[in-house]
Parts: sequence; structure tokens; C-alpha cells
Amino acid sequence: MDQLLRERLAILKATGMISDEIGDSIIEFAKGFEEKYSLELTEENASMLITHLVMALARIQRGEEVNPMDELAMEEISHSEFYIELPEIYMPLEDKLRIRLPDSEKGYIALHACTIVAKMKGGSRKRSD
Repeated sequence: MDQLLRERLAILKATGMISDEIGDSIIEFAKGFEEKYSLELTEENASMLITHLVMALARIQRGEEVNPMDELAMEEISHSEFYIELPEIYMPLEDKLRIRLPDSEKGYIALHACTIVAKMKGGSRKRSD
């Protein structure tokens, strides 16, 4: 994770927007993502993913949910080869924080994550069912 993303998390922690536990968990999430896909998450390519994840975790702590993603967009994402790999990235986050991400949040996380991987790895790969 690049320095700008780390600074973003440090500011959110310093202002009380997120707990140390959430900040540390997001860093671990980013490390797992980077290792799995052999890429670096930067402010440029991952700010949407990290921001959404921070907001999602804060919503979960407050007991709020986000509206589900548009069905057509979700259908498109679900055909990405990367989509089926996402649980191994977010499950450690869920386990560490002792939470479960609602499906509505998983859809948005999938959108951002699949976009990053597709751009960094040269296009979207469709899985063959």
C-alpha cells in the first residue's frame, strides 16, 4: 500500500472516524490483496476501494446497510474470473473484526476490486461456467 493511502488511514484514525482495529485490518486486507494479485495498491488505483471499505466497516459498526448494487452491474461483475476469488481476500477481514459483510457491501467491494485487478492485469477475464 502506498504512502498516500497509509496517510489517508492515519488521518481517519486520528480524527476518530475509524478505530485502530479497523485501520489495521484494512492494512492487512490491502497486503493480502497485493500479495494475491502481485500489485501495489495506490491512491490512484485503490482510493475508491479503500474508501468504500472504510465506510462499509463504519456502517456495519453503526448497524446500517447500503442499498444493493444495480442488478445489471452486479451480473457483469459476477462473471469476472476475479469475483469468485474475493472471499479469500475479505474473509480474513471479517474474521479479524468478528463481522460479516452484507451482500450489498460485497457487491461494491467486488466492483472496486475487480476494476483494479482488471486494469492492472490487462483487461477483465470472464470466467467460463
